Amino acid sequence: MVKDVPNKLSRQELVDILNQVVPGEFDFVYLRFDFSNHCNVGYAFVNFTSTRALLHFYRARVGKRWNMFSSEKVLQQTVYATIQGKIALVNKFRNSAVMAVQEEWRPQIFYSDGALRGQPEPFPEVTRTQRRHWLTAVRLHLSRPALSFLLSAFVPLKYVHS
Repeated sequence: MVKDVPNKLSRQELVDILNQVVPGEFDFVYLRFDFSNHCNVGYAFVNFTSTRALLHFYRARVGKRWNMFSSEKVLQQTVYATIQGKIALVNKFRNSAVMAVQEEWRPQIFYSDGALRGQPEPFPEVTRTQRRHWLTAVRLHLSRPALSFLLSAFVPLKYVHS
Protein backbone atom coordinates (compact mmCIF):
# COMPACT_ATOMS: atom_id res chain seq x y z
CA MET A 1 0.00 0.00 0.00
CA VAL A 2 1.29 3.45 -0.90
CA LYS A 3 0.28 6.13 1.60
CA ASP A 4 -0.01 9.93 1.55
CA VAL A 5 -0.78 10.25 -2.14
CA PRO A 6 -1.75 13.83 -3.17
CA ASN A 7 -5.54 13.91 -3.41
CA LYS A 8 -5.56 15.42 -6.91
CA LEU A 9 -3.34 12.68 -8.34
CA SER A 10 -5.07 10.48 -10.94
CA ARG A 11 -4.59 6.76 -11.38
CA GLN A 12 -2.77 7.38 -14.68
CA GLU A 13 -0.39 9.84 -13.02
CA LEU A 14 0.37 7.24 -10.36
CA VAL A 15 1.00 4.61 -13.04
CA ASP A 16 3.33 7.06 -14.82
CA ILE A 17 5.29 7.61 -11.58
CA LEU A 18 5.54 3.87 -10.99
CA ASN A 19 6.78 3.38 -14.56
CA GLN A 20 9.45 6.04 -14.06
CA VAL A 21 10.83 4.20 -11.03
CA VAL A 22 10.05 0.50 -11.71
CA PRO A 23 8.88 0.16 -15.32
CA GLY A 24 6.80 -2.96 -15.87
CA GLU A 25 7.48 -4.19 -12.32
CA PHE A 26 3.91 -3.90 -11.02
CA ASP A 27 0.75 -5.66 -12.17
CA PHE A 28 -2.07 -4.13 -10.11
CA VAL A 29 -2.87 -0.52 -9.22
CA TYR A 30 -5.93 0.73 -7.37
CA LEU A 31 -5.98 4.34 -6.25
CA ARG A 32 -8.98 4.63 -3.94
CA PHE A 33 -11.37 7.47 -4.81
CA ASP A 34 -13.93 9.48 -2.90
CA PHE A 35 -16.77 9.36 -5.39
CA SER A 36 -18.56 12.34 -3.84
CA ASN A 37 -15.58 14.70 -4.02
CA HIS A 38 -14.04 13.26 -7.21
CA CYS A 39 -10.57 12.95 -5.74
CA ASN A 40 -8.49 10.11 -4.32
CA VAL A 41 -8.46 9.41 -0.60
CA GLY A 42 -4.67 9.46 -0.19
CA TYR A 43 -3.62 5.85 -0.60
CA ALA A 44 -3.28 3.21 -3.28
CA PHE A 45 -2.88 -0.54 -3.54
CA VAL A 46 0.06 -1.49 -5.74
CA ASN A 47 1.19 -5.05 -6.36
CA PHE A 48 4.87 -5.16 -7.27
CA THR A 49 5.95 -8.20 -9.28
CA SER A 50 9.03 -8.81 -7.15
CA THR A 51 10.56 -7.92 -3.81
CA ARG A 52 13.41 -6.30 -5.72
CA ALA A 53 10.96 -3.91 -7.46
CA LEU A 54 9.29 -3.06 -4.15
CA LEU A 55 12.65 -2.31 -2.52
CA HIS A 56 13.75 -0.21 -5.49
CA PHE A 57 10.54 1.85 -5.34
CA TYR A 58 10.88 2.16 -1.58
CA ARG A 59 14.46 3.45 -1.78
CA ALA A 60 13.68 5.82 -4.65
CA ARG A 61 10.45 7.42 -3.36
CA VAL A 62 9.66 6.84 0.32
CA GLY A 63 10.34 9.88 2.49
CA LYS A 64 10.33 12.24 -0.50
CA ARG A 65 7.80 14.91 -1.40
CA TRP A 66 5.54 14.25 -4.35
CA ASN A 67 6.22 17.77 -5.73
CA MET A 68 2.82 17.88 -7.40
CA PHE A 69 -0.27 20.06 -7.03
CA SER A 70 1.42 22.23 -4.38
CA SER A 71 1.08 19.26 -2.05
CA GLU A 72 3.24 19.06 1.04
CA LYS A 73 2.64 15.31 1.31
CA VAL A 74 5.60 13.00 1.67
CA LEU A 75 5.31 9.43 0.44
CA GLN A 76 5.05 7.33 3.56
CA GLN A 77 6.37 3.87 4.12
CA THR A 78 4.75 1.31 1.96
CA VAL A 79 2.74 -0.88 4.29
CA TYR A 80 1.74 -4.49 4.04
CA ALA A 81 -1.83 -5.01 2.83
CA THR A 82 -3.91 -7.97 3.99
CA ILE A 83 -4.62 -9.15 0.43
CA GLN A 84 -1.47 -9.98 -1.53
CA GLY A 85 -0.85 -10.91 -5.15
CA LYS A 86 -2.48 -10.03 -8.45
CA ILE A 87 -4.87 -13.00 -8.51
CA ALA A 88 -6.14 -12.36 -4.98
CA LEU A 89 -6.57 -8.63 -5.69
CA VAL A 90 -8.44 -9.28 -8.94
CA ASN A 91 -10.72 -11.73 -7.15
CA LYS A 92 -11.32 -9.16 -4.39
CA PHE A 93 -12.32 -6.37 -6.77
CA ARG A 94 -13.86 -8.06 -9.83
CA ASN A 95 -17.29 -8.35 -8.16
CA SER A 96 -17.04 -5.06 -6.30
CA ALA A 97 -19.35 -2.10 -6.92
CA VAL A 98 -16.27 -0.06 -7.78
CA MET A 99 -16.19 -1.88 -11.13
CA ALA A 100 -19.34 0.04 -12.11
CA VAL A 101 -17.87 3.51 -11.60
CA GLN A 102 -16.06 5.47 -14.28
CA GLU A 103 -13.09 3.58 -15.66
CA GLU A 104 -10.33 5.84 -14.32
CA TRP A 105 -11.53 5.21 -10.73
CA ARG A 106 -11.40 1.42 -11.04
CA PRO A 107 -8.50 -0.91 -10.29
CA GLN A 108 -6.21 -1.50 -13.25
CA ILE A 109 -4.17 -4.60 -13.99
CA PHE A 110 -1.11 -5.08 -16.17
CA TYR A 111 0.47 -8.08 -17.84
CA SER A 112 3.02 -9.62 -15.47
CA ASP A 113 5.30 -11.30 -18.00
CA GLY A 114 5.93 -12.00 -21.66
CA ALA A 115 6.08 -9.53 -24.53
CA LEU A 116 3.20 -7.47 -23.07
CA ARG A 117 4.76 -7.15 -19.58
CA GLY A 118 3.79 -3.80 -18.08
CA GLN A 119 1.04 -3.11 -20.61
CA PRO A 120 -2.57 -2.67 -19.43
CA GLU A 121 -4.50 -5.93 -19.30
CA PRO A 122 -8.31 -6.16 -19.56
CA PHE A 123 -9.90 -6.68 -16.16
CA PRO A 124 -11.70 -10.04 -15.93
CA GLU A 125 -15.48 -10.02 -16.17
CA VAL A 126 -17.72 -10.02 -13.12
CA THR A 127 -18.35 -13.59 -11.95
CA ARG A 128 -21.29 -12.91 -9.66
CA THR A 129 -23.56 -10.05 -8.85
CA GLN A 130 -24.91 -9.41 -5.42
CA ARG A 131 -27.62 -7.12 -4.16
CA ARG A 132 -25.27 -5.48 -1.67
CA HIS A 133 -23.07 -4.33 -4.56
CA TRP A 134 -26.08 -2.77 -6.23
CA LEU A 135 -26.98 -0.96 -3.01
CA THR A 136 -23.43 0.29 -2.72
CA ALA A 137 -23.56 1.51 -6.32
CA VAL A 138 -26.73 3.45 -5.59
CA ARG A 139 -25.11 4.97 -2.51
CA LEU A 140 -22.09 5.96 -4.63
CA HIS A 141 -24.32 7.93 -7.02
CA LEU A 142 -23.28 6.02 -10.10
CA SER A 143 -23.95 7.30 -13.58
CA ARG A 144 -27.29 6.38 -15.13
CA PRO A 145 -25.81 3.85 -17.63
CA ALA A 146 -23.82 2.09 -14.89
CA LEU A 147 -26.83 2.06 -12.60
CA SER A 148 -29.07 0.70 -15.40
CA PHE A 149 -26.54 -2.05 -16.05
CA LEU A 150 -26.48 -3.03 -12.38
CA LEU A 151 -30.23 -2.73 -12.05
CA SER A 152 -30.78 -5.09 -14.97
CA ALA A 153 -28.84 -7.78 -13.10
CA PHE A 154 -31.35 -7.74 -10.25
CA VAL A 155 -34.67 -6.69 -11.71
CA PRO A 156 -36.45 -8.25 -14.70
CA LEU A 157 -36.01 -6.02 -17.76
CA LYS A 158 -39.69 -5.07 -17.84
CA TYR A 159 -39.10 -3.14 -14.56
CA VAL A 160 -36.02 -1.21 -15.73
CA HIS A 161 -36.79 2.34 -16.81
CA SER A 162 -34.50 4.25 -19.14
